[in-house]
Amino acid sequence: MINFFNELNQMLWGNGLISILLGMGIFCLIYPKGKCLHSFQLLVNGKFSGKRTLFRTCMTSLGAAMGTGNIVGVAAALSIGGAGAIFWMWVSGFCGMGLIYAENVLSCRYRKNHLSGAAAYLSYGLNSPKLAKIFSFCCVVASFGMGNMSQSHAIAESLHSAYRIPEWGTGIILIILLWGICSGGAERMKIFSSWAVPILTGIYFLCAGVIIFRYRENLPEVFTSIFRGAFGIQAIGGGISGTALKQAISAGIRRGIFSNEAGLGSSGLLHGEAETEQPEILGLCGMLEVIADTFLCCTATALVILCTNALTTKETGAVLVLHAFRKGMGKIADWIFPPITALFAFCTLVGWCYCGMTAWKIITQGKKLNFYQKLFCLAAGIGTMAKSEFIWTIADIANACMAYCNLPAILLLFPNQNRCTVYTAQRFTEESGENQLL
Repeated sequence: MINFFNELNQMLWGNGLISILLGMGIFCLIYPKGKCLHSFQLLVNGKFSGKRTLFRTCMTSLGAAMGTGNIVGVAAALSIGGAGAIFWMWVSGFCGMGLIYAENVLSCRYRKNHLSGAAAYLSYGLNSPKLAKIFSFCCVVASFGMGNMSQSHAIAESLHSAYRIPEWGTGIILIILLWGICSGGAERMKIFSSWAVPILTGIYFLCAGVIIFRYRENLPEVFTSIFRGAFGIQAIGGGISGTALKQAISAGIRRGIFSNEAGLGSSGLLHGEAETEQPEILGLCGMLEVIADTFLCCTATALVILCTNALTTKETGAVLVLHAFRKGMGKIADWIFPPITALFAFCTLVGWCYCGMTAWKIITQGKKLNFYQKLFCLAAGIGTMAKSEFIWTIADIANACMAYCNLPAILLLFPNQNRCTVYTAQRFTEESGENQLL
C-alpha cells in the first residue's frame, strides 16, 4: 500500500506539474503590469478598505503557511536534495508570489453567495460547481494531511526529542487545546493567530539571527554550496551530477510549495472573507506572506542548519533542526526551539482547521461543521503517533490534487479578471449571515 501511494505521488508530481506551476507563477507576476506597485503604495499609505479584519486574516493565513514547512520541510529538503534544494525553494517562492496574487485577486472578484476562494471562481468564473466541490473535497483531505497530521507529528517529534514527552501524551494535550480554539469558530481562530504568529516569528528570527551571526564566517561557503548544489555541480572536479540536480529541484520545489502553498487555492479560502473591496490589496498581502514564509523563515532555517554543519549528522526532520540550534545556542536551545516549533505547527493546525471548515461547508452546504471540528482535533491526536514518511506522502498527493483543480481556473480567468465586477465585502458578509463561520 505504501509503495502504491509513493508511486502515485511521483506520478502526480511529475515534471509537467512542476513546470506548469513555475511557468504560471512567472506569468501571473508579469501580467498585472504595474498593479502590484500601485497596490503596495495603497497598502503603505493605508488607502484601502477593510483594515479592521485584514490583519487578522493575513495572520491566520500566514500562520497556516508558517508551520513545519518552514522548519521540518526545510530539513527534509536539505536531507534529500542537499544545500541546492534551498535555491529551488527560492525559485518556488518567487513563482509562488504570482500564483498567490492571482488566487487572492480572483477570490475577491468572484466571491458571492457564501462562496469564496477557489470554490467561488470555479463556480462563478468557470461555471463549474461540480469542480468546486471536487476542489473542496481535495482541500478537506489536505487539511487532514498537510494541515493536520504532518503538523501534529512534528510537534510530538520535537517535544519527545527535547523533553521525552510520550507521543500519546502530546496527542491528548493537542486535542484539548485545539478544540478549545477551533470550537470557537473563525473569530476565535483569527484572534489567536493575530497574537501568536507575530510573536513567534519575531522570537524565531531573533534566535536564528544570533546563530547565523555567530557562524557568519561560514556564510560564503554556505552560499557557494547552495548555488553549486542547485545545478548539480560537484565540489570535487567541478563535474555535473544529473541525479543530484534532479533531487535538488524535486525536493526544493515540493517543499517550497508545501511551505507557501502557492497554486493550491488554499490562500484564497483563507483571505476570502476579508472586508476589503480591492482585489489587488488581497493579492499583495498574499505575496508579502510568501516573502515572510519562504524567503525569510525558510532561508533562516536553512542557514542555521548549513552554517552549523548539522547536515553531516544522520538526524532528519525537527531533530536535525534542534541539533543545529543546540550547536549554535547550547543547552538553552532545548528550552526555546521545541516550544517555538510546536507553537508554529499549532498555528498551522488552527489556520488549516479554518480552511478545511470553509471547504467542508461548501461540500455539505454548511451542515455538520461541529463534526468536522471534532474529527480534525481527533486526527491531530492520531498524527502524533503516525509514521512521518507516510504522512508526508499523503500530504503531497492532496497538494497535487488541489493544484490540478485550481491551476486551470487561474489560467483561464486571471487574464480576463478585470471584466468581473467586484462583489463587495459588505454584500458578501450580509449574504453569508448566519452561515458564516463565526
